[in-house]
Amino acid sequence: MKRQFYPVIVLCIGLMSAQIVACAHVYLSNLNLLQSIEAVVRSGYLAVPNALVAGRLDTLATAMAGGVFFTLSIGSGLSLITLCTVWLWDRVFKRRRREALLFLGVWLTALYLINASGLNLIASLYLVVVPLVTGVAAIMLLPVKTTLLSPVTVLWPVSAALLLTLIWGMVLDARLFTNIRDYLLLPTRVGERVAKAYYDYTLYPAEAFKSLSQKQIRTCVIKEGMDRSQYLKLEKSMRRCDYLPVPDGYPADLTIALDRETACFSIANGESRAFDVTAEELFGKPQQVLERFSAHQDRNRMFRRLSLVCLLIGFPLVLYSFIFALVSALPILLFPARQAIAITSVICICIGLILLAPVYRGYSAVRSPEDLIAGLSSFSYATRIAALRTAYKQNQDISKQAAFLKLESSPFIAERYWLARCLAYSKGAQTRVLLRRLAGDPVPIVACQALWAISKRKDRKMIPQIIDHINTTPIWYIQMYAYRALRTLEWVQPRSPLASY
Repeated sequence: MKRQFYPVIVLCIGLMSAQIVACAHVYLSNLNLLQSIEAVVRSGYLAVPNALVAGRLDTLATAMAGGVFFTLSIGSGLSLITLCTVWLWDRVFKRRRREALLFLGVWLTALYLINASGLNLIASLYLVVVPLVTGVAAIMLLPVKTTLLSPVTVLWPVSAALLLTLIWGMVLDARLFTNIRDYLLLPTRVGERVAKAYYDYTLYPAEAFKSLSQKQIRTCVIKEGMDRSQYLKLEKSMRRCDYLPVPDGYPADLTIALDRETACFSIANGESRAFDVTAEELFGKPQQVLERFSAHQDRNRMFRRLSLVCLLIGFPLVLYSFIFALVSALPILLFPARQAIAITSVICICIGLILLAPVYRGYSAVRSPEDLIAGLSSFSYATRIAALRTAYKQNQDISKQAAFLKLESSPFIAERYWLARCLAYSKGAQTRVLLRRLAGDPVPIVACQALWAISKRKDRKMIPQIIDHINTTPIWYIQMYAYRALRTLEWVQPRSPLASY
């Protein structure tokens, strides 16, 4: 029994160490964001996230929930790699020093790469704490009598994992994750809660390792020393690029000052100068200058890539390990070890097939029914979603059919959000009414897609409602989409009353 649960116990210890680091990571990021929001609000700008979200930024609960993303991505990957490394070193390489030095070299190389763009303390903490804690746990808890190549411990579970990978490869295409969301997650209460947690907490960890160019609102300080016309032109240009000018002394992501000796503008982060640009560059191509500054300040480029790889590969394997251990709890009590592992592998394959069934139905659903009305009113959930996808892909106006069938009131989330996307290309009189209702939908994904559709329709009359969404909704994700819609509709932050010359 101890041998069966050894991988899960070690992985749990590694994930807990990652969660501790992740909680601190997100908490510090949230505090920095809170300072920026306060500067934005005091300067008279529209803040995203709003006060409802800002009130939760300094709480430990928010940091812990947001930190789960890093735990399940970078934490899963590092824990799994460390566990496998310890097994290889102990069972295959017999704890030889040469192989230990090889693994140490790989680890140091990863540390170097993560800091290649500049010192990144928090990312380095993940690569130091998680492997060390997981490695110590893996060595201390290592079963005495187990071989790496034993069919009992490796062959059956690995074979089951490979078989499931091949089976799921049948539906592998660009729409795989969308199909999983539409046909596996959203139709179930458990999946709906998973989706809700994603929209409630994903942006907190995302904010922690985004580059400046990826953030929605930034602050800047324009130093005195330039003439009035230059200041006003630069202030307007920065607002158009969502770098909001705040008074000197407020927390700022960017500082711009004129060097009268060289007649160039210095671009800096506080007192740390990044580079100088000419007036022609700054006023003629401000977006390029800001992109260059963002790249100069970005310390998380490699960390983002590593987190993505760990999320796509490490997390599924860790999840499989947990499910395998959980399922094996009963067979291991009733059958000999070899038979119990074989039975568990078969059960895991069956679970994978059960989860695949709804995704495959969506994958193989009729994608372009000849009669769109028939497709939209079909008794088959998969066929209705396929019809909506087809209407969206072909830019068809389905506002009349949607109003007749009352699709905006559908009990199925995926139907409502695909309807919202389709309405981006609708010209009917009832389209605005439908989008208003969908924009107020309690499910974030529906509201977000409705706001996206509003922006695509270039409906500037909806700007007041969009601003109201930003000020009143407690969900940051919806605020993000609402602000994107405003910017697509060419709305620009008003000039701050504190911005004077």
